Amino acid sequence: MSKISAVIITLNEEKNIARCLQSLEEVVDEIVVVDEFSQDQ
Repeated sequence: MSKISAVIITLNEEKNIARCLQSLEEVVDEIVVVDEFSQDQ
């Protein structure tokens, strides 16, 4: 069976990233987050 990966490119998404990751948990096999030099935490 094929695996599905999600790549999320972020910039200052501290307030939204948890919700985004939670929405993908049961849909994909792998989540890769790429942070583009965010100023937030």
